Amino acid sequence: MAAPMNPARRAALVKGASKAKTKARIDLAGCTGCEVCISACPVESCIEPFGDDINTRGVYVNYDLCIGCTKCVKDCPWDTIKMVPTASVEGHTTSLESAQLHLSPIFEHINLLDERVKKPLAEKGIGLDTGLPSR
Repeated sequence: MAAPMNPARRAALVKGASKAKTKARIDLAGCTGCEVCISACPVESCIEPFGDDINTRGVYVNYDLCIGCTKCVKDCPWDTIKMVPTASVEGHTTSLESAQLHLSPIFEHINLLDERVKKPLAEKGIGLDTGLPSR
């Protein structure tokens, strides 16, 4: 179980996470939203769930908090989490931005995500709720 988050703890985690050589990236094509990775992660709020129905359910990684520990990778029963070089996700807020393909139904319904996650996706033109197919 992760320690409770407060501003000082978050600041310390962000500082530590900035030194991580790898970050966890989730393949939404295989993610069922089972949340086993959330239980395995030692950092509260690093991995967060989204969506309420089977078509939009999943999890994403907050890159500013990911310390590269690989516990989520080891515990994922679906083998959908991979560690990638931190440089390859530079400038991304979450693993949703660095998804290999933006074909998951969540990208057609980004209104289900909180604003902090939705905004960077929309700025990059990913998954806009326009009725157009996702990229």
